[in-house]
Amino acid sequence: MEFSISILIGSIIGLIIISGFFSGSETSLTSASKPRMHELAKTGDKRAKLFTKIFKDKEILIGTILFANNLVNVLASAIATKILIEITDDEGIVYATIIMTLMILIFGELIPKTLALSNADKLALRIAPVMRVIIFILYPLTKFLNILVSFLLKLLGVDYKTINKEELFENREEELRGAIDLHGQHPSTNDEKNMLKSILDLDEITAGSIMIPRRDIYSLPSNISFDELLLKLKDSPHSRIPIWEKNPENIIGILHVKKLIGINLESKSFNIKSLCQKPWFIPESTKLDIQLMEFKKRKEHFSIVVDEYGEFLGIITLEDVIEEIVGDIDDELDVLKDSEEVEGVKKLSKTTFLVKGTVNIRDLNKELNIDLPLNDASTIAGLVLYESRIIPKKGQIFSFFGLKFEILSKKNNQITLLKISKKK
Repeated sequence: MEFSISILIGSIIGLIIISGFFSGSETSLTSASKPRMHELAKTGDKRAKLFTKIFKDKEILIGTILFANNLVNVLASAIATKILIEITDDEGIVYATIIMTLMILIFGELIPKTLALSNADKLALRIAPVMRVIIFILYPLTKFLNILVSFLLKLLGVDYKTINKEELFENREEELRGAIDLHGQHPSTNDEKNMLKSILDLDEITAGSIMIPRRDIYSLPSNISFDELLLKLKDSPHSRIPIWEKNPENIIGILHVKKLIGINLESKSFNIKSLCQKPWFIPESTKLDIQLMEFKKRKEHFSIVVDEYGEFLGIITLEDVIEEIVGDIDDELDVLKDSEEVEGVKKLSKTTFLVKGTVNIRDLNKELNIDLPLNDASTIAGLVLYESRIIPKKGQIFSFFGLKFEILSKKNNQITLLKISKKK
């Protein structure tokens, strides 16, 4: 009897070690960095390729680990119960429950999982080949169990395979945003983190919210003479200029200044229309991620923004989209300005600001560190009109979004200057 008990005790110890292996395997395989494994696989690492392959069918992988782990745990508990019943009669069941619970919890779960978490990537690479063999051996049983579980869930009215793709995308985007936030704590990484977050925000920002509004656009009439054109271009920093006919809202083409190179200065039959490129019109609701891809696809840098009725609202350039990712870009042709301040915003105190009505809401949010909505209007004057639902009078004060808006001046029905105060 002593010899058989020794064998059984040895079997229990071996089973607990196997249980620890499966627990550690589950933790290391699920905690390993998937992007890092993907990069290693691209470099030709065989173990990383194997990891990527077995992780594609996550249900089978997890099902195999859980099946094998529970199998050895139950077997170890059964053997322990048999031994203790022979030694202590009926009380053996209680002793076996207490002892095996502690043994499995400490040596089969906590210690292996803690060790696996501390070095998940390296352990995952080592475990992947072994796990591949175990998955192959237990595949028929695991597959049967998955089918059975799926059938039972359907009986309960639950179809876990029906997943809302948009919700899944949002979850993955949230996971990616979290990973970006965890990307280092050194100040030198702040610019990288902000750029990565800005890229993810592109699908939420419309062209209408960052466009240069119609009233601020530099454009020229189609009947302009060559000499007049040269005088206008002399003081213009722009390389692409909208050309209009009859009225400034009727854009008929885009002039690329470089096309003027080599033109015959003596020509009296100059017609600017012949030098113009056909304008590219886009709706104001176009998302920036789509617009960026269209810029790349069409090899264009410039487009005209229109509303649902086709009315000319403004322009958007490739530079505007890129600035949403990397921040303001100033070059030697830009109008001189203080790059650390938004034009049209003057700070009166820590909580009070003078703001022109034409200031873009996105720029104002960044400058004042606030969070005004972007969907209802593109400028601060437009937002006040939208929220107040009236044409405000000079001196009127409104409160919304945790801010106080005082109308300081207006021209006709347009708000030209406001005082914005943060509530204390």
